[in-house]
Amino acid sequence: MAENDALLADRLVCDGDYGVFEGSAADRVVMAEYRALGSWARDMVDLVVERLFGDGPGTFIDVGANIGLVVVPIVERTGSIGIAFEPEPKNFELLTRNVQRHRLDARIETLPFACYSEAVRLPLSLSPDNLGDHRLERTAPVPLTAASAAPGERATVEVETRRLDDVLRGRELPHPIVLKLDTQGTEVRVLEGARETLARADYLISEYCPQGIVAHGDTAARFAELACGFPFGAVLHVLALPEPLHSSQHVFDQLSWIANDGSDPGFFDLLFARHWVLPKSAPEIAGLDRIWRESPGYPRFGVTR
Repeated sequence: MAENDALLADRLVCDGDYGVFEGSAADRVVMAEYRALGSWARDMVDLVVERLFGDGPGTFIDVGANIGLVVVPIVERTGSIGIAFEPEPKNFELLTRNVQRHRLDARIETLPFACYSEAVRLPLSLSPDNLGDHRLERTAPVPLTAASAAPGERATVEVETRRLDDVLRGRELPHPIVLKLDTQGTEVRVLEGARETLARADYLISEYCPQGIVAHGDTAARFAELACGFPFGAVLHVLALPEPLHSSQHVFDQLSWIANDGSDPGFFDLLFARHWVLPKSAPEIAGLDRIWRESPGYPRFGVTR
């Protein structure tokens, strides 16, 4: 692999449960956890690998892929294909190198864009020590380069945005299709530009942080409206995964204690699904699912597996 010493002067290579990954020594969150624990987002990776792709490989769309510590192990372990979006130049270079390191170039496409509701150029505010906490800005702030930023201050870089529908329209994507969002507050804008993609997707996994959503000029209610296009869901990594899944509305009822005015910094990972039973559920639960799918009241979406 070609070296880019100017871009990767602080690079760090370490081994863990997902294999060897290259990251930034300045990253005190994502790469630091992989160094210390040998994994990142283990519960999410295991859920997708063992349950969502439990009936066989599909498509994993990773919006906010960072350096690949989610998309790479999922694709590697399931034989699925991956489409990974990462707009920040250093993260994108590391993502591409990690995909190449794991010899997944033929199965993971890496794209240097932020997904959004329109195709524009926007400033990306960079966290100096958490390379998973870069944030798109709605308006252009005074440009500040990394070289001129004071310690702890956020620099900015201009990045391109794309509508997910425009990128994926016309592509043949094997089911199940899992769409994962981790975009630090722009989730509503991503979903607004992904109506066609959402209609095709079997599962949506998204970070839900009302504070970040409000800071970007959107509302938690709009996020809920878009997510509830999937009738079933669950709050992840807090309690055991409910089986069968709850209704999507129940998921937001569970989180109604979080202030939606942007004053509460709490955040959760949420799962939304087309069906109330996941692959590899217990036989008695799968039996209930078969009965309900044959009933007249079962939701129909016009999407076949």
